[in-house]
Parts: sequence; structure tokens; C-alpha cells
Amino acid sequence: MHYEIRRGIVVKTENAAKPETQRSAFLKSLLADLPPVSASVDYGCGKLRYCEAILERTDTLAIVDSEIQLSRMQTLKGMKSTIRDAVRRSNRIRVYNDAEFDRLDGDFDRAFCINVLSAIPVLARRRQVMEVIRSHLRPNGTCLYVVQYRNSDFNRMRAMHNARSWRDGFLIYSLRGFSFYGLISPDCLISTAKKAGFAICHVRRNEGSVYVWASRR
Repeated sequence: MHYEIRRGIVVKTENAAKPETQRSAFLKSLLADLPPVSASVDYGCGKLRYCEAILERTDTLAIVDSEIQLSRMQTLKGMKSTIRDAVRRSNRIRVYNDAEFDRLDGDFDRAFCINVLSAIPVLARRRQVMEVIRSHLRPNGTCLYVVQYRNSDFNRMRAMHNARSWRDGFLIYSLRGFSFYGLISPDCLISTAKKAGFAICHVRRNEGSVYVWASRR
């Protein structure tokens, strides 16, 4: 998704997507321990870092991201492909861009929003994303939100000559354009989730990241 936060400054969230080689061992273990469900959604799937781990605990999986992220050629599992092409052969995965998902008439047992909100430079948009996810959950459905609130790499990047502060994070300019990296405090994440209509079920911190399970009321 692209956000023009000032004239001439367009943040491209796809720039912040990390490869599957940078998966969190802690999160992988957390996902492996989840009880199986019928339908799940990975909102902001990025480069499919956790797609396989989530798919092991659900019958069907919807993956959601911007159309640019889904359709652009990139390196996935060591090969050049688009996300749409990479999952085309699976009869258990459905792909939606954010606009398609907004209009989708379907409910899910479980949702994941992993390191997505921290790439969004517009605070109001973060809440909107949460509201959309909530609207697609079944009455007892839950969503796992993961954000970083402390990161030594971010501190190093913030001091770079091509970085500038913005809201609760900073912008980085490169040949690919602007990227945003936010550090969202646990209290801020919990507060935004409540404002979006969620009830907080469980909060856990690990190595600078916070994991918040929230349920649809």
C-alpha cells in the first residue's frame, strides 16, 4: 500500500516486507501450538514468511496484501515469482488485495496481522485495518497482532543520513522510495485494538516484540 504523507513523500509499505529467512523462531513456535481451525486470514502477508506455519493449523487460508505486493515480481523461497503465482496451485489458499478483502462476504475463525501496523505511517489507517479485520471474524474469532516496540536495528537505521523522524517511527529513503518503520508500544497497540472494537485476551512480550491476542466482542 502507498501513503502520501506529504507532497513528494510516498511511503511504500512493500519496501518493509522481510524475506522468509527472517522468520521469528518464537513466533513459529507459538503458531505451531495453536489448535486447528477451519478458516484463517493472514492480513499483510508480505513475502509469505509465516504462510506455511499458519497453513499447518487451518483448513483454508486467505492471504491479503496490496495489489502491488501480490503482483510484483520478487524473490520467494529463492525463486523469482509473484505471490499470486507462488500459491496458484494450492486449493487451500485464496489471495485478496486489500480492496477485495474489504468487500469480501466471508468470516474467519482466526486472523493474523504480523508486523504490519508498524509499516503504516498513518495512525488512523492502523485502526481502520483493525476494524476491517474484526468485521471479517466470526463471533468467537480472534486475531494475533504482532508489533515491535524495541529494536536495536531500528536505532541504528534511525541514525542513518537518509532517515528522518515521523510520528512514532522514522522514514528511510532509498532508490526504492520511502519506507516507514514504526515502534508501537504495547499500551498503544492495546488501546488501538480496543478502539477498533476488540476485547484483549492475552498479551505477551518477547525480545522487543509484543504479541496481543484480541477477540471480536
